[in-house]
Amino acid sequence: MGIVGVSRRVMLGATVALGVGFLGGCGGAEWYPANVTPDEYVLRAVIREKERMIARYEAAISEGSGPVELLERFLEHHLAHLDALSEALPEDAALPESEASPPTDEEAPAPVEGLDAAGLGALEAAATSARLDQAGAVTDPGLAQLLGSIGACEAGHAHLLAQA
Repeated sequence: MGIVGVSRRVMLGATVALGVGFLGGCGGAEWYPANVTPDEYVLRAVIREKERMIARYEAAISEGSGPVELLERFLEHHLAHLDALSEALPEDAALPESEASPPTDEEAPAPVEGLDAAGLGALEAAATSARLDQAGAVTDPGLAQLLGSIGACEAGHAHLLAQA
């Protein structure tokens, strides 16, 4: 027995019981403390990333900073990705307040500067890496497959932009 009269076995048992009690409450979807599921959270993040990528491509095309035909083709791919991601949102998913109404002139984001082919290629490579992590983070196999497919397309973009 220890100094206070409690054995190590009793302390270990109490510690395990507390740990199981605390961790046991973290297992279900009902516990998740948000209005969206973890999969929907990832999906919304990818949608925002796609919107930023589309803005970069539009700026690059309008500034003529790169092989325009290639950039236009990749822009079409990103627009198709955005459509597929938007369709993957649950039908009952409400838009967050920030997305529910268009920004006013005072809230409008700063204009996006176009990147050259190398800059866009670097963004595509980073997106490819992010898609791998995001596909591994979701629980829905269909969503994981969609993210993996988008990542593969972005890897192809990065490769072709590096050669441009």
